[in-house]
Amino acid sequence: MAQSVKISGLEHLRKDLEVLSEELPEMRREIHEELAVQMRGEVEEALARKAGSSTGKVAGWQEGYVGTKGGYAAVRPRAKTSYRGYAVGQITNAIENGHAIRRPSGRWKGYRARVKKRYVLGLHFYREVQGGKLEKLAIDAANRMADAVSALLSRRG
Repeated sequence: MAQSVKISGLEHLRKDLEVLSEELPEMRREIHEELAVQMRGEVEEALARKAGSSTGKVAGWQEGYVGTKGGYAAVRPRAKTSYRGYAVGQITNAIENGHAIRRPSGRWKGYRARVKKRYVLGLHFYREVQGGKLEKLAIDAANRMADAVSALLSRRG
C-alpha cells in the first residue's frame, strides 16, 4: 500500500485567490470613493456646527480624495487653489488649528487696541470628525467589502 497525501481543494483555493486578486483592488477603490464622499459630508457638517452658516466658502474648498492605488480615502483642501493670495490649504489650516493676531504697532498716541488676545482659537472640525462616526463608517465599509468578497467566492464555488 502506497502512502501519499492528496489535497484536492488546493486548486480550487488557487482559482479563488486569482479571482480575488483581480477583483479586490476594484472593490477597494469603490469603497474608498464612497467613504471619501461620506467623510466630506461629515467635515462640512462639523464645520457648520463649529462656525455657523458663514462657512460655505471654506466647505467648498474641501474635497474627498482617494489614493492612487485606491488604498485610502481622505478629505483635504483643494490643491493649487487660492483665495485672495493665500492657498486654501493654508487658510483651512489656520481655521482648523488657530492662528496668531498681529498686535497694534502703538504708533498712534490715542489708539486703544480692541484686540485682547494674541491668537484665534482653532475650530478643530477635522479632529471632531476623526472620532466615533468616522470609525463606524469605516467598519460599515469593511463589512460591505467582506460581504462582496463572500458573494464573489460563493458565485465561483
